[in-house]
Amino acid sequence: MTRKTPSDFTTHDEWLSYVRREIAVSDQPYVLAFGRIDLFRGFYGMQVHEFPAAFATELERIDEMHEPERTAALENLNKAILANLTQLLADQSPPSLSASDPRAPSSSHEQIHQLRSHLARKNPYFALWTDYKNGEREQLIAEDWHQYLLQQLGTESGEEIAFAHAMVELDKLLTLFHYRNWALPALSLERIWFLHLLRGPERMLQTRALLGMLTAESAACTSA
Repeated sequence: MTRKTPSDFTTHDEWLSYVRREIAVSDQPYVLAFGRIDLFRGFYGMQVHEFPAAFATELERIDEMHEPERTAALENLNKAILANLTQLLADQSPPSLSASDPRAPSSSHEQIHQLRSHLARKNPYFALWTDYKNGEREQLIAEDWHQYLLQQLGTESGEEIAFAHAMVELDKLLTLFHYRNWALPALSLERIWFLHLLRGPERMLQTRALLGMLTAESAACTSA
């Protein structure tokens, strides 16, 4: 059977619908974890880097395993790939541009535009906020947004609802950086890019750290 991946779909929601409709419930955790690896592999290609051979070999080995060891091993591989990607991007990251550098405003503006477009397409929680704020309404009311999340995610999705609320703050900060042509802090783009792929308590810990970093950087830029 040909295995489809997130890159075969226009939106993340279409990918999730496919998995829930076509994949046996017992296999869904593995397929979703494999989908995250597909996204990581695509990012290597965007950076003009080959997917590391060691990871490809490990992926083939894992594919021959049985549950529940198979999914657990794949999740560990996901973490190793993310760590490798982060280090790769850190090693090739150029020195920060100064505010006086004529390349800085244009580069930062376009970078943030691309990041927000990516989040609206691939991060389902950021996409919920984008759809909500772009709807026909006179004003955005916090209580209405919360009720909208309850309808979309369910009353028992406390962790998901908290993350979706955090996406509102992220969008506000990215809008500010975009409007002012401020450069994002080092490696924050990569962390935001993959943020929705994290699971469990780590996701909100990373989210709060990123929001704090962006807030502190915006304060520093304003006072400079």
